Amino acid sequence: MEELPRLGVVVLNWNGRSHLESCLPGLVRACGSRHFALVVDNDSRDGSADWIREHHPELELLVLSENRRFAGGNNAGVQRALERGADVVVCLNNDTRVEEGLLDALAEVFLRDDSIAVVGPRIVYADAPEKIWFGGGEGNPATGWVSHRALRSSTAKGSDPEGDTAWITGCCLAVRAEVWEALGGLDETFYIYSEDVDFCLRARKMGGRVFYTPRGRLRHAVSSSVGGQDSPFKAYHRTRSRWQLLGRHGEGVLWPAGVLVQDLFLLSRCLLRGRFGAAMAVAEAWWDLMSPGNPLRHPAGELLSGAGTCATKAPPP
Repeated sequence: MEELPRLGVVVLNWNGRSHLESCLPGLVRACGSRHFALVVDNDSRDGSADWIREHHPELELLVLSENRRFAGGNNAGVQRALERGADVVVCLNNDTRVEEGLLDALAEVFLRDDSIAVVGPRIVYADAPEKIWFGGGEGNPATGWVSHRALRSSTAKGSDPEGDTAWITGCCLAVRAEVWEALGGLDETFYIYSEDVDFCLRARKMGGRVFYTPRGRLRHAVSSSVGGQDSPFKAYHRTRSRWQLLGRHGEGVLWPAGVLVQDLFLLSRCLLRGRFGAAMAVAEAWWDLMSPGNPLRHPAGELLSGAGTCATKAPPP
């Protein structure tokens, strides 16, 4: 039997000490002697680095001098994992719990076909493990629609079959080492959100397959690091990054309408739930996107992909 590829798992942390206490022990057990993990700390101020050194001295810790956000932090960690000889690199959120067999399940998929570039597992809600949070990614560059498949479906329904998918979430993103290097990692011009979709779309454009498997399961405390599902921070940056993503990958003339429908759905949901700050954040994102001088705005008015970092929107304290 062919030997499983060696996984190098990168856990990105930013002020997530409480999450590390439930994430790291299970991850260390899952790594065993075949795989390895390391932690990247994005300039935390909650004692995370000291806690890791004390409780998990077996893990390599990479402490960054500034918060490089999702893309930059993961890029730094993956570079180190590649230096350590990982065949496959895995970006893993710190607010997750790895279940037994997950890493081997991911590794096994890469043995099936050399064209498989990216793999992701079934991800369930941490407080409701019978419900799916991510069962594969749906995306259509022509309509501008990007979403989770099987969201909130029961794991018993089988609504997340194994196979090729549009994209894999960065919550647990497994990538062949050579594919990561060929694509240059995650695009750091995305302030936060959509980096994972962009990466998968780029992998597909170079001929790689993006594959989903429900055989490995991961528990996820959704949106815990950005203030919750309908926080103003998340609403603002989800809206903004979606336009940047489709400005780059959208096809034809219909995709702006699809993105706008998703924005309006988010706005309506926030209003119905009484999350007025989040609703205002969606409107603020629209205003910023249409403002003169915005890096995502072409002088003639078209929205384009670009190096927008939204420097005034700092992560929540």
